[in-house]
Amino acid sequence: MKSSTTLPLLSRYALRQPRFTLLDSLYNRIALIAFCSVFSFLFMYIFLPFNINKWYEGQQLPLIPLFLIFTGCGVVVLYITQFLLAKLPIRQKLTNATYLCWFIGEVILISLLVTIVNVSITDTFFFTWTEFINTLHYTGLILPLPYFIALLWFYSKEQVIRLRSLEKNKEENCLQIRDEHDKLILTVHPARLLMLKAEDNYVQLYYLAGHTLCKELVRTTLKKLEERLPTENFVRAHRSYLVNIHKVVLFRKSTKGYHLQLEGITEISVPVSASCLPTIQQRFAPEG
Repeated sequence: MKSSTTLPLLSRYALRQPRFTLLDSLYNRIALIAFCSVFSFLFMYIFLPFNINKWYEGQQLPLIPLFLIFTGCGVVVLYITQFLLAKLPIRQKLTNATYLCWFIGEVILISLLVTIVNVSITDTFFFTWTEFINTLHYTGLILPLPYFIALLWFYSKEQVIRLRSLEKNKEENCLQIRDEHDKLILTVHPARLLMLKAEDNYVQLYYLAGHTLCKELVRTTLKKLEERLPTENFVRAHRSYLVNIHKVVLFRKSTKGYHLQLEGITEISVPVSASCLPTIQQRFAPEG
């Protein structure tokens, strides 16, 4: 009973995880292979990790060609896993969490190829389980650093692009409130602008900044602003009032006529004139 309930739970958990997409881009895959190969070669050449320069004493094998061969093994395996095997169904289904298994597989394959090449070009190394485990240990210490630096770079670029896209969409959807001289006074999202009230030669704007009700007095006319506001959001309730119809929380009739109450504005009850009443009633009429 325990296993039968656990497996469906794990399956549902895996389905909820986002699919790993950082290496869907051709550019990212090429950049990953290039960065890992250059980093690994320079790391071996500059730091000579694990006293690698002493492994081939007496073999008359120059280190630079040897490092290039090892780096080439990594390039070959990464090319296979990132291009030839990338279209496999199992690869397409990998999530951000399960991609780690794919990376571990890449480390194992690189270690295997390096071991085969290493024992082929030298007389002192032999293809044994111990030799493979040692190579796996060294590969596992060198490869993860450049690999995950590259993934972190791709992720950062993706988030920057997404943030810029959100900011662009936000700017495109925002309203620009200008005065009578066409000077930009305020930029506000339609959902945050609650009401506009005419006051002589000015218009008082009521809008939300977070959870705070703010006011802005602009020297212009209500008619000019009405022409720039989206009709699906703003309707005339009175010759002195434009309201965001989506922010109306109460539409009522009293002895003094019809009034609107807006979300976030408790001190003002907006009157509805007889000429505007049909439009208001139509907007509040039940659909169907």
